[in-house]
Amino acid sequence: MTRSLAALALVPVLAATACSGPGQSTTQPDPAPAADGDAPSEPEGAESATAAGAVLPTASLTAELTLPLDAFHISAEDQQLLEEARDALITACMARYGQEYTPAENRAADLGTHLYLYGVDDAGIAAEHGYMHPVDLDPATYAPAFPHDLTADQELALHGDPGLDLDHPETLEEAQRMTGPDLGGVPVPVTGCHGEATLTVNRPDGDWVDPTVIMQLADEAAHLADEDPRLGTLLAEWSACMAEQDLATDTPLEAAAQLGLGGDVSGPAAREAAVADVACKERTDLVPRWAEIDAVHQEAVIAEHADMLADYREQHEERMARARDVR
Repeated sequence: MTRSLAALALVPVLAATACSGPGQSTTQPDPAPAADGDAPSEPEGAESATAAGAVLPTASLTAELTLPLDAFHISAEDQQLLEEARDALITACMARYGQEYTPAENRAADLGTHLYLYGVDDAGIAAEHGYMHPVDLDPATYAPAFPHDLTADQELALHGDPGLDLDHPETLEEAQRMTGPDLGGVPVPVTGCHGEATLTVNRPDGDWVDPTVIMQLADEAAHLADEDPRLGTLLAEWSACMAEQDLATDTPLEAAAQLGLGGDVSGPAAREAAVADVACKERTDLVPRWAEIDAVHQEAVIAEHADMLADYREQHEERMARARDVR
């Protein structure tokens, strides 16, 4: 089964080493600013949300959910400080090449850490939008609020040249030894100012633990939970509830596909099925019971990787100290 980890809520802007050029990303969408035309296209059915703004959950079954790995997530306060430090470094770097730069505003709604972790879980959103994920209903997810279009020179200074055929540096020192594209006769950082700023704050080395490892550990624990017989029992109860509504599906994580909705995940049939889905989750206590199973396996994963997680926490404190120094 494939878990939906509320990706955008979990991924910190500075999570990856960010030494990649345009076109490269971590395992989740990169929330860093993109020039016009570079942003992902909106999913089918999201047009109505673009005019109305973000669709916020009001009765999510996961609203109060906490799991053991949450303790390792970067807090909203730390994330804001990291972004401010990154943006200050980018602005200073761009100025070295005579380029003005105003960071994009991140206006994406805070949807919580675990929204839709176990499939659709808000009856109100289900009734109006079916199986569409609120992340896909937030226009800010796909359109960072840049105050103006980037010029070609700004784009080059910010991201470097995506056409360069080279191995991207993994450390700041390695990046500084490499030659980037020329702008006005002066070479810009091979990573672009964005990559240089992120490397400056993160300062990854051979022992560096990428913050995205927390998502990898969550995925590892989820796979262990998938093999837990208690989960099989729980899913059978939920599936039986759905069958009472003439809806044949054995997992809420693949319900839309198994119900044959195709691309129409917000049409009348999808809305009716999604509402029944949430009701069956409530009837079977699916969210707290599944979360209890997940928690057991997350605790096991945390214990198994205790040394790495200790290093991660130490490195995060060092990263935050560097960010505070920038400000």
